[in-house]
Amino acid sequence: MTHLTGAPAAQLYSALRGVGAKLGRMDSYGWRDLDRKPIPDNFDAAMLEAYQQGITPVILLEYEGSYQNLQPPQPTGSYDDWFAAGQAFARRFRPNGEWALANGIKNWGAEVYTAINEPDVQATIPRDVYRDALAGLADGVHSVDRALRVVPGGFATCNSHGDATLRGYGPAIAGLLEDGRLDGIDLHTYYNARWYPLTKGREFSVQTCFDRVKAVMGVKRDIRFYATEFNVARESAWEDPKLAAKLFLTALWDNLGVVHADGRPATVLAFPWNLGDTDRVDGPAYAMAVSEAPWRPDLRARTLRSVLQIAGDMKLTALDPKAGKYTLEGEAGQVLVWQNLPGWTGTPGAVWEVQLPPWAREAELWAWDGKRREIAVSGGKAIVKGLSGDETYMLRVLR
Repeated sequence: MTHLTGAPAAQLYSALRGVGAKLGRMDSYGWRDLDRKPIPDNFDAAMLEAYQQGITPVILLEYEGSYQNLQPPQPTGSYDDWFAAGQAFARRFRPNGEWALANGIKNWGAEVYTAINEPDVQATIPRDVYRDALAGLADGVHSVDRALRVVPGGFATCNSHGDATLRGYGPAIAGLLEDGRLDGIDLHTYYNARWYPLTKGREFSVQTCFDRVKAVMGVKRDIRFYATEFNVARESAWEDPKLAAKLFLTALWDNLGVVHADGRPATVLAFPWNLGDTDRVDGPAYAMAVSEAPWRPDLRARTLRSVLQIAGDMKLTALDPKAGKYTLEGEAGQVLVWQNLPGWTGTPGAVWEVQLPPWAREAELWAWDGKRREIAVSGGKAIVKGLSGDETYMLRVLR
């Protein structure tokens, strides 16, 4: 999503609706003036369009290090600048906030506020300035409503450079994570055949980076996990669209299935980048659309749509990342997931034997390309045979 409305945003909304998404990141420019005064009403129209489209925004106050060198320069700003921004945006756009009341809208609005996307890429913002900015944002948002969540904009370098310090930005905000002012951490993971090959096992997983980053920061509190960008690069050894989609399903559950140290679910959200783009934008690596106006999904986007179709309204109730197995439950039944790949489960193989609840009457095997076949259920058990041992599967169990 963007702060724009109408034609510039139409492709993105088509993509979000096309896969069945309910959340989207609103990448926001023009959120303050040259004197660093917040101007949240610049986003009134965008918020209304998001509401009408059925997409709840996660607000990102965009800022990157290069802005310091603009003419005129735009410094990062002080704690007070960011406090004012957090307070103004939360006051206006939280559920039942100023904007909602003015538009007669109840119980809808932005509940997650983020800022400064990928500071560790350019790494030009001083760490203490960065820390003060996030502290100001968090305190400003929480001065309006303590229940709102504040998260630093996503980090890239644990994925891209194996740097668990996030070039020093992680330890800089450790205290804000420990005391709860920041709800969690957002890690951007781009799986790549050469640089981050998930085909080589869980060493190249989100969980690995999440655990390493927490350890380096020394944070003891159970912080939550966010992913506002992730994807599988459709290039080089993975340029086959079918292979990219097959790997994308493993990557998706890698992001959705992150756990705390005690095994409880840690993931709040996971957004792929970029559902709306076609190859003409940045090439084929991360573009998840094959056409514009109308938007048509590539195979990775179709895979995401399948997951949301069968499990989008369910909750994770059991997670075992070391075995590559997850269980979700909802009114319609259960979805069982198995990352049946070497390095992602202890025993990849051709047979998956599953114990089922007494109410189970029928089951379906799903994979990256949708529903594969019906599976017989007998005696509270299903035995799925003929699996490849190199991809992720989902067993949909219907009530």
